[in-house]
Amino acid sequence: MEKTSAPLDGKVTLVTGAGGGIGKSICSEFARLGSIVYMCDIADTSEVAEKINSQNGSNLAKPLSCDISSHEKVNEAHNLIEEKEGGIDILVNNAAVQGPKGAQSFPEISPEGFRKTFDIDLSGAVYWILKALPHMKKQKWGRIIFSAAPLSSSGIPSPYLAGKSGFIGLTKHIGNKYQEYNIRTFSLVLRHVDTPMIRRVLASRNMDIDKGIRKMHEKSLTGKMISPEEIARLYSFFATAPDECVKDLTLMSDGGITFLR
Repeated sequence: MEKTSAPLDGKVTLVTGAGGGIGKSICSEFARLGSIVYMCDIADTSEVAEKINSQNGSNLAKPLSCDISSHEKVNEAHNLIEEKEGGIDILVNNAAVQGPKGAQSFPEISPEGFRKTFDIDLSGAVYWILKALPHMKKQKWGRIIFSAAPLSSSGIPSPYLAGKSGFIGLTKHIGNKYQEYNIRTFSLVLRHVDTPMIRRVLASRNMDIDKGIRKMHEKSLTGKMISPEEIARLYSFFATAPDECVKDLTLMSDGGITFLR
């Protein structure tokens, strides 16, 4: 019997924030589907990559240390990928930090703290997009995915919100501008995701973590927060969907907390 190719065979994916809960799941799912996955994070992702490769019986997950707040570091990392693979086919802009502890809102936040957070949460994505677009445009195929945040949320730290909500505008602008090159954009606006980060946030507020998690689940009309694994499957659906099926799209994922009326 002829072997069936995996949906993303031959595609090169780069995931930022690959060492976190959502990032790990995205990398694992895309590698499972046959893509070469560069796991970009300021921390070392070698151990996670080894685990993913062991689970899939492959060598598709590749660690990549990079401070995405630095344009120069992104250039260096991209040059390495370009030399080995030719370019990036699928870019997942997932990295984020909340900002300096105790200085995440006005008037406490400093200009330096805001800038550093913004450079990771938004500018880093722009740096990677600028490097990935020429290859996508040349081959007339590309997918750019964003882990975004809702404009309406009041509970998210201000620099994080400023950066991640910016993905909504980038999704529409890039999708419209490059649609003739079959470059599709997608952003998932995330709120209340069951990750280690949300547990750290609860702990920083001196809240009982288990009780806080139960309350977060109860807020969702679905009865549970979305999981990193579910997010990864949504991203893989977008990456593998027919060209005209899903494009230039922003979706809210918060378990039904936000609705229009």
